[in-house]
Amino acid sequence: MIHIKELFRLQNIHRLRLIAGQDGLERTVREAVLFEYDPSSVQLPDFYRGDLVVTTLAYARGDAKLVAHSLQALMNQGIAGLMVKTAYFSELPQAVITLANRLGTPVFLFDDTYIEEVILQVTDLIRGKRHFAGFEQDVDALMRGDLTEEQTRERARRIDPLGQSSYRIYAVSPKERMITLDDKLYALMETDADAAHRCTFIEWRRMMLALCREEDGLSAQEALTRFGDLLTRAGVDRQSVVIGQSDLREARAQMGASLCEAVYAARAAKLCGKAELAAHELGLYAYLFPMSENPFVCDRCRRVLSAIREYDAQNHTNLEQTALVYVKENMEIAAAAKVLFQHPNTVRYRLSKIQRIIDMEDDPLFAPMLSLTVSLSRILAEGQV
Repeated sequence: MIHIKELFRLQNIHRLRLIAGQDGLERTVREAVLFEYDPSSVQLPDFYRGDLVVTTLAYARGDAKLVAHSLQALMNQGIAGLMVKTAYFSELPQAVITLANRLGTPVFLFDDTYIEEVILQVTDLIRGKRHFAGFEQDVDALMRGDLTEEQTRERARRIDPLGQSSYRIYAVSPKERMITLDDKLYALMETDADAAHRCTFIEWRRMMLALCREEDGLSAQEALTRFGDLLTRAGVDRQSVVIGQSDLREARAQMGASLCEAVYAARAAKLCGKAELAAHELGLYAYLFPMSENPFVCDRCRRVLSAIREYDAQNHTNLEQTALVYVKENMEIAAAAKVLFQHPNTVRYRLSKIQRIIDMEDDPLFAPMLSLTVSLSRILAEGQV
């Protein structure tokens, strides 16, 4: 959070000036929010205490009464403050000024600065010079997917206050040891205005997430290449990280799904030994990762593996190794036998032993069940690293 008086630190907003509500300069701001209004709507959108509302008043061109009505209603909702671009009105109605002074709601005017740039500058100031921290709870909540529509909108708005264009989310994960990404990316954002406008970075667990606004019709591969180039320009060693990419979306209500896609794609890339992976390439992993977050499924997987390992320990056999190779070789007995330097009948015998151990004799679903168990075990092992 910041105090409203700290807005005066923003040097790139042209002619920012306070015109009312000076008594509220010590108010705190949690986020900058774009205000667009459909005059035919019965009521205004809901805003919250701590919201700094930014608007061009484009909805009220030439209608000073509508300006007065809408801005008074906004301030009565308890917003922290108001920033108005003078594109359509060079001054505000006296009724707005009077109410702002009475409520102590700071009202600013500014000229000739893109409204999106204003929101990004304020958001960067709130986040603390774009060091990307403080949004782990929002990401977790969106990925769980159990929020109401209003809660989803609020969480997504904290991450992306503009919310106007198509976007993809990228997850950057270190291959082995943790590497420092934030300082390098922050330095790039300071010098590359285009990258700063397009991308919002978020630290989350051992990953760096990036929401990238994409309006230029790039294919998924072209967009992934451009993001990789951005990391290279920031001085990130591409050999030390893997990248996961979500599908292209417009609705911020689907941000949770995009986050899951990017994170799962990065984790799958690491498991598969790939440098990058897009959501549409997830295949079975699109189902395995959500399953790996289900306690019942995880317990079942561990019990099956434990039974196989216990048999191996007691009988000096290699059933677990056989299962791993069998799954890796696409459940082809001949290929598994070649890797294991065993006769195919030996592999068949070992697989039949596993069937008996896990109570799946003569079950046509044994092969997919074994594949599922082995693949899940790799994911669970990854989570313990």
